[in-house]
Amino acid sequence: MSRAPEVIVVGGGVIGCAVTYELARRSVPVLLLDQSLPGRATSASAGGLWPLGEAVGLGCGVIYHAARTAADPAGNGKTHGPAPLPDAFRDFLVRSNALFPDLAAELRELAGLDVEFAPGAGLLFVIESEAERAFVEDVARSLPPALRLEVLTAEAVARLEPALRRDVAGGALLLGEYQVNPMLLAEGFKRAAIRLGASFRPNVRVTGLRRQGNRIAGVEAGGEFLPCGAVVNAAGSWAGRLAATAGLELPVFPVRGQIVLTETLPPTLKACLSTSACYLLQKAHGEVLIGSTTEHSGFDVSVTPEAIRSLCLGAVRAVPRLREVRVKRAWAGLRPGTPDELPILGPVAGLDGYFNATGGFRTGIVAAPLTGRVVAQWVRGESLCYPGEAFLMDRFRASVPV
Repeated sequence: MSRAPEVIVVGGGVIGCAVTYELARRSVPVLLLDQSLPGRATSASAGGLWPLGEAVGLGCGVIYHAARTAADPAGNGKTHGPAPLPDAFRDFLVRSNALFPDLAAELRELAGLDVEFAPGAGLLFVIESEAERAFVEDVARSLPPALRLEVLTAEAVARLEPALRRDVAGGALLLGEYQVNPMLLAEGFKRAAIRLGASFRPNVRVTGLRRQGNRIAGVEAGGEFLPCGAVVNAAGSWAGRLAATAGLELPVFPVRGQIVLTETLPPTLKACLSTSACYLLQKAHGEVLIGSTTEHSGFDVSVTPEAIRSLCLGAVRAVPRLREVRVKRAWAGLRPGTPDELPILGPVAGLDGYFNATGGFRTGIVAAPLTGRVVAQWVRGESLCYPGEAFLMDRFRASVPV
């Protein structure tokens, strides 16, 4: 790209790459800057495409709920499962998930990468108690007709997942909830964007936004000023720090997730499994991925023996044959959390040339295709293909100092 960028995207995780791709598709001169900080959310993701599961609390959100309940034995009014996310966000995730089959083909053609989009048996929430069964049945009744959750008997669960322990009370199967390789997805977006004319500068530290009155004029990066017409803040867990350089209070904070990966196994799991202790999914090359903790530990990306042991115990309890399997790798990453667990997208009232694309927390991968599209439409002043008002930063009553 020979001319100065019209848009600079800060952050080369899956969201930043998705926004860059969508802008490049619109022939916008766009520059993607990335520092490759350890612990970015994309590396912490299992790549589960669980739009309905996460929205209703049957994905990895149930682990977070179980941990909070254990820390508060009195309950204080808590239910037997996490509260569902708003219908508007549930529908956003479902719409984004539906883009993956065509997107996978597009990225294969443009980027030459297989993002390992893998339709499988779906997401299976393992019911272990009557309280969990009641919670699942309440969830099923609350869904609109177009969204289906199938409550399975213990016998049906055993037929679907023979490796699962036998004494479960049943299961909740959500069809159409699959998986993808999160790192390849981000790389695919990036390579496709470059193929379409975007520029990319790796290992560049963006130290701040340059503000001129009520507009953002560019970024300070790598010891130089880079002017542009608009900046997209896709800095993940670090987005709040970047926004603060322009006087914005962006309520994004890091949430550590630790993950375990086993050695390669023959086909063992058909579905993605979700329990109150961990989730498990078998990846394309045979490894079983076990996740994930939800910890408020600041920007610490270290792995702790206690968390890894807890995840492994939960995995063995769910799938006993994993007891004899060796661990290949364990790591941690930081997911960008927000106070209401919804992303923060789009413009900020009173500040021109600035757009948010952060706060994906547990749903950043499945939300990436539609997030990239909607943010690009905001930047270009196009009509949005999905209403985005619920995701604006203004919902937190943030003020923009003059």
